[in-house]
Amino acid sequence: MKMFIIVYSWAIDEDVIEAVTKSGIKAYAKWTNVLGCGTETDPKMGSQPWFGENDVLTVVINTEEPTMVKEAVMNLRKDHPRAGVRCFVVPWKK
Repeated sequence: MKMFIIVYSWAIDEDVIEAVTKSGIKAYAKWTNVLGCGTETDPKMGSQPWFGENDVLTVVINTEEPTMVKEAVMNLRKDHPRAGVRCFVVPWKK
């Protein structure tokens, strides 16, 4: 099993949910209004001068070959280069 933690700008939330569900994922957990700083985008602190916030989607899949999630994230990064899309993969044991 693997757990994916996908961090992205709230502005592309609908696109992220659509990409994940189209890749066959039916279950996920989502955090909204997440604040922070990345390396390639402006900080998102929810106030002036750092307007904006992030969302985080967590997905756990039962396969050792997570190509469907990787492809969805890579396509999102390509389609939304300024949205700060990041994905972290964590081994997961039951």
